[in-house]
Amino acid sequence: MKNKISIVFITASTFFFLLSSILILLLFKSSTPLPDLNNEKFETKDEFIQLIHSKTHYGYKKYNIYPSITIAQAILESNWGDSKLTQTGKNLFGIKASKDYKNKVDFMTNEFVNNKKIEVVQSFRAYDSYSESIKDYTNLLGKAKRYEALRNCKDYKEQAMALYACGYCTDPNYPKKLISIIEKYKLYEYD
Repeated sequence: MKNKISIVFITASTFFFLLSSILILLLFKSSTPLPDLNNEKFETKDEFIQLIHSKTHYGYKKYNIYPSITIAQAILESNWGDSKLTQTGKNLFGIKASKDYKNKVDFMTNEFVNNKKIEVVQSFRAYDSYSESIKDYTNLLGKAKRYEALRNCKDYKEQAMALYACGYCTDPNYPKKLISIIEKYKLYEYD
């Protein structure tokens, strides 16, 4: 009789354990999978936006770099991740490299001199990952004295103008291009 009670008890305990495990899995299962922040692959524009957005929180909280600006610059500078610079050097933001910068690649680029577009060969920083590119971009805009005005802006439009005024780019239409991208894809919703 004791053996029968033990077997019933063990069977019932095992059954309840399995049932509770299944219920816990069902309760905590998310209908929307959490993004893999280490995944740096994208196939669509929305995936590209989500990839960049997933890495903008630090820059926004610490330096007031609006996520919409970071995403728009990545879109514009890398052509949605399709530029040769981005494909070769994981450089999403067109950040140039000084002579002594170790990991760099040379590419032809457009610059504006006296509002006239010219082509020149420039050295650009190369990275091992998009995360590294975003981190360097965040540190550049967040720490460099020349971008101090950018960190004090109250919205993405002011920041777009400040990027040009601080010398991030030479294209006089750069702020308009950024604002247009932000508004077309409603990136301001990430701010």
